[in-house]
Amino acid sequence: MDSSPFHILLVDTDEDLLSSMAEALSAVGYHISVATNAKQALQIAIEQVPHLVMMEVNLPEVDGIELCHQLRQHQDLSSCFFVFCTLRNEDYSQLAAYAAGADDYIVKPIKNRVLISRLKALLKRHVLHPLPEQENLNGLIIDREHYLIHLDGEKLILPRKEFELLDLLYKAPLKVFTRKEISKQIWGYELPRSNRTIDVHVRKLREKLGDKFIKTIKGIGYRLQI
Repeated sequence: MDSSPFHILLVDTDEDLLSSMAEALSAVGYHISVATNAKQALQIAIEQVPHLVMMEVNLPEVDGIELCHQLRQHQDLSSCFFVFCTLRNEDYSQLAAYAAGADDYIVKPIKNRVLISRLKALLKRHVLHPLPEQENLNGLIIDREHYLIHLDGEKLILPRKEFELLDLLYKAPLKVFTRKEISKQIWGYELPRSNRTIDVHVRKLREKLGDKFIKTIKGIGYRLQI
């Protein structure tokens, strides 16, 4: 696999685990940086601008949720993926992670080959050659080159998964996308029916864009309302 253009930052307090993951990911061609706390991770991310940051929730002083919030504030990292790989498997931790802008949430333990597959599914969607900006749809414009949303002249920066979900709906106005289609196209695999991830992302988009754009088709999925 030719993954050499991609740089991954791993953040965890378990140095043995960091070493194991770094070795496995390096072996398939990724460039790896590591950090053992949020302060160190923030500094590396700002200086090196990785394509993906994978972090544990349980970090000293500043936890992974807050770290994700802080990383999301930097425009240079607007196209970066944020993944949690953590021992925390409570629903509220997962919801907090997605609300903070996480693109995926992985519960430890996980085999390295499965981890590589999950990260590969994310990184293959990284836009190395951005598509041109689309037409204005009811005051909404998507700027793929800069990962920005323009709404009635106001510039918005969305977390990666929110951006991709909106962009998916935007590409086919009025088409109803099923939850299965959304999960496979945005996450790369089918999310369980009980998983609330899509609902959380739709809710966050509505908070930022208003209720007029994304319409729920009960029992089926979502479409863009124009």
